[in-house]
Amino acid sequence: MITTSEQQIPLAKRVRAHIELADPITWISPAMICICGALASGTANGFHWWDGTHWGLILLGALMTGPLGTGFSQSINDYYDREIDAINDPSRPIPAGLVSLNGARANWLFLGLATFLVSLIFKDAMITVLAVFGIILSVLYSMPPIKFKKNYLLGPPAVGIGYVTVSWMVGHIIFAPITWESITVAMINGGLTAGMLVLNDIKSVEGDRQHGLQSLAVAIGVQPALLVAYTIINLCEILFLVLAVIWGNYWVAAFIAFAVIAPIYSQIKLYGDPSHKNFMRYLIATNPFVALIQIVSAFLVGGYFG
Repeated sequence: MITTSEQQIPLAKRVRAHIELADPITWISPAMICICGALASGTANGFHWWDGTHWGLILLGALMTGPLGTGFSQSINDYYDREIDAINDPSRPIPAGLVSLNGARANWLFLGLATFLVSLIFKDAMITVLAVFGIILSVLYSMPPIKFKKNYLLGPPAVGIGYVTVSWMVGHIIFAPITWESITVAMINGGLTAGMLVLNDIKSVEGDRQHGLQSLAVAIGVQPALLVAYTIINLCEILFLVLAVIWGNYWVAAFIAFAVIAPIYSQIKLYGDPSHKNFMRYLIATNPFVALIQIVSAFLVGGYFG
């Protein structure tokens, strides 16, 4: 059992540790997805590029879904995963002794409250409902005894919905009523993120196994889990391709087809040798395409391609 006491740590170092607890690298995707949702609202009655007020609103939405909402989910996850982090990543702020347990609680309570308060600024009940839903989902993902993270059937979908689907919908609703096309694309993007999370779990198999977290890699082994992750990722991308064809945007469909084919070599290499080196190579090969597909899908729904 890890116990973290208050220590005489320089203020600047403590501030950095509290920021690290919220894991800034994870803010990027939900913030970007929120902007994608705004783009999906279209230019007719939705997001206007030329309107400074609209830019202010979307940046506020990105703040709510990124640093605040995602920061909350990361902070509370670190708090409840401190025993696992002591094995998988002992440099994290809590196991490293840079943030006390009381300080960690204050961190995620502040971020959760800030997320809720910012949601009220939009004066739209649905945005507040989505913000509260995201907070609750983050709690259920990390907090025992439910802890969605412990189950591979619940954990990845929870992250996909909370980080991506909700963020996309918030971005859209800020500017216009949500459409079924936008909801469909938001859900597929959430599935794409869930597939990436299944893939990401192979990094922490040992710590997950020791602490009873039933990730897919623990349940069925690393290589079978890779096949499942590849299937989910590729299937979601193919669904985008089908939508692009149905909506008559053939050059978008061609781009998505290329995005499916391009990482195949890296997938094969990682499956044959699931080492950290090949894992990083695969991420480098596939992450740019995932991000571009998300952006292109927003332009597709928003009608920017005609």
